[in-house]
Amino acid sequence: MQNKEECVLNQLNAEIIELLNEIKNEQRKLSNKVENNHKVNMKKFARIIEFNEIVDMTNKVFERRISNIENKLNKILENKRVK
Repeated sequence: MQNKEECVLNQLNAEIIELLNEIKNEQRKLSNKVENNHKVNMKKFARIIEFNEIVDMTNKVFERRISNIENKLNKILENKRVK
């Protein structure tokens, strides 16, 4: 009796160990995927930040140009009013 029970317990123990090893392997794979995805996302964020900085600089240039145009138009209007 005890031999059969021990055999069953050993078999169950082996199955549990096998399942635990499968779980560990899956966790390692998931961890690697998460790490790789994180690296890719960080690169994408860096590109987006760089793009936004370029857009900000471009907007500043256009704002200056528009402001200069507005100032010149205001001067022209003032000159016409004075005359």
